[in-house]
Amino acid sequence: MKRVLVSGIIMLVLTTQGQSQVLTKKEKIKSLFALMHQDSLTIKTMDGMASMMVKNMAAVFNDTTYTNNGIDVSKWAQKLMEKSMAKSKEIALKLVNEDMVNIYDKYFTTEEIDDFIGFYKSRSGQKLLAQTPDITKDVMAIMTTKYQADFQQSFVKEVQEIIKEMEKEMKTK
Repeated sequence: MKRVLVSGIIMLVLTTQGQSQVLTKKEKIKSLFALMHQDSLTIKTMDGMASMMVKNMAAVFNDTTYTNNGIDVSKWAQKLMEKSMAKSKEIALKLVNEDMVNIYDKYFTTEEIDDFIGFYKSRSGQKLLAQTPDITKDVMAIMTTKYQADFQQSFVKEVQEIIKEMEKEMKTK
């Protein structure tokens, strides 16, 4: 009887320890994101978006009353850039740690998350992670040099057509 009781207690302790080391699906997703350096990639993306927004805003202020009256717009643009970068980092971390976890939880099973983790721990996965910034940079360069002008022309043409349609509609009212 003593032996059965001791064996039962040992089994209970081992089972409890085993369960406490099992990660939940969301914890596994966060581990996957850590392997993928998802936080830093998302921060870089958000910083890039914020940087473009600030540059566009600075361009709006060029040749305005402010610059014509000797105001150094670049100083204000820099201040805006710093605040935008801080906010973009805050948003990026929240996006990765909350929203993206929920999205991955929605679309992938625990087994698939485990497979991704296995891949990103492998040599090939690590190489993919290491090369991703360079690949992204190359893709962006190609998009900018090869496709952006065509896209802009197409966009301008579409806007002009919409304006014509709106003018026609205005004449009928």
